[in-house]
Amino acid sequence: MTSMMFILLALNLPGDMRARGSISWPYPRGVTENYWEGSALFHYQRLRFNPMNWKAVVLTEKDPGEEWADLISAGLQYSRGEGFTAAAGALRVQFAQGLLLSHSGSWGATDPLSLSKPSSWRIRMEPAESPGASDAAMLTGAAAGFSTDQISLAGVLGRSFIDPGESGLHRSPGEVDSRRSVTEDLGAFRAGWGPAGVSFASVSRTSDSTETSTRVGADLYLPGKQSLLTGEFVTDLDSVTNFVVSATRGLPEFRHGLTISRNTGGMPRTAGAMGTNHTVGAGYGVRVRTISWLIMDGGLLVLQREEDNRVKAAMQFTESLAGRTELSQRVTFSHSQSEETISGRLTAGWNPDRNLSLSLKVPFCFHSSEEGGSERGAGIETRLRHRVSPRLEYSLSGAACSTDGWASRVYAYSLSFPGQFGSTALYNSSVLLQAAVSVHISPDAVLRGKYSWHLMQGEESLGSGYEETPGSSRNAAGLQLDWKFQ
Repeated sequence: MTSMMFILLALNLPGDMRARGSISWPYPRGVTENYWEGSALFHYQRLRFNPMNWKAVVLTEKDPGEEWADLISAGLQYSRGEGFTAAAGALRVQFAQGLLLSHSGSWGATDPLSLSKPSSWRIRMEPAESPGASDAAMLTGAAAGFSTDQISLAGVLGRSFIDPGESGLHRSPGEVDSRRSVTEDLGAFRAGWGPAGVSFASVSRTSDSTETSTRVGADLYLPGKQSLLTGEFVTDLDSVTNFVVSATRGLPEFRHGLTISRNTGGMPRTAGAMGTNHTVGAGYGVRVRTISWLIMDGGLLVLQREEDNRVKAAMQFTESLAGRTELSQRVTFSHSQSEETISGRLTAGWNPDRNLSLSLKVPFCFHSSEEGGSERGAGIETRLRHRVSPRLEYSLSGAACSTDGWASRVYAYSLSFPGQFGSTALYNSSVLLQAAVSVHISPDAVLRGKYSWHLMQGEESLGSGYEETPGSSRNAAGLQLDWKFQ
């Protein structure tokens, strides 16, 4: 990877590089007992360059416990204006809303407050830029698309060697032996005319036996001046039929949206609506700005599932007051036949100037279930961000909680690097202290560092299995370099 970067520099090609490394200690049992194949170090490097109409991405990654450069992937894309796109290598693809074809990506656990936003509808064929799109089920192949004002055509062909599981980890002997042991053949095609499209996909996976998923679909994308109607219908002409229809309307002072869906799963390389399997689902979200300093968000999600029915509702008020102060109050309610949860947070933020910000958050959670009884928990978190100069910035964070157990956990913001997920679950009696610093080495290069200390009082060890570490605390430290070159 380093030699490739120097070649690109010598050729004077524009692009960027991101390199990240981190380690935590004490080391887990998988490392100390030599059960895992590699060290406790995490390493990730991404190199992108985009001369003219081209774009190329090269990734390497090693998770803790894996061998060096466990993941290596590369992809190339050529685009000519808005009319033609072609890509090959490790791919990220999506047709419409992803019910017929999507990699990588999932709707995730839908937040009721996000239901007022327009749905994610796109035709995407591009190189994979993150390990999440490549670790367990890298999609390798070729894709091309062509479009005019009224007509669009897109196709994907691939042969991939993927893991039988979804973790993407290759640490233990069993994980290493089964790595890339499943052969997948994929073909997909979509033709669009105006706002509508029809599509077809076939995915065949071979290990000890062969399983094939063939499906056809239709989709709709109908934008208005202040509204958007989208929909997608997919069936395998046998036992699986999924669909999603979403309508949103947005004004500066009022925005709302309604989504109705069905997602029973059973189709690989897809992203199902609402983030969980359900026979019927409906969600409605609204955002209202009645006065300039107050925003009210609300949402309701109802899912009928085979195992149980689920209702989730949320409400949030955000006030932007004079003196650069912002207040926010959020409450979420979740109910099923077996459990019920009420959680929320109170947040206050103060920004006296653009170089300084302070925030205080108080999260809470009440949980009850038929099996585990009731639990409750609460926490407190404070953060400071200070830009000392155009070249130097630092952040400090401290959080603590007291909960009855995991079910009543609360979440604290993580001082994460750009490109990382940013929250940490806290439960029992826990303390989390963090520090981060950013140094602008040059106008095109930023070096970032962070450190965290997590304590769970009274515990003899943290984690379980081969991820268990001795003692009641863990330390973690990391560095990330982002560099743009012309």
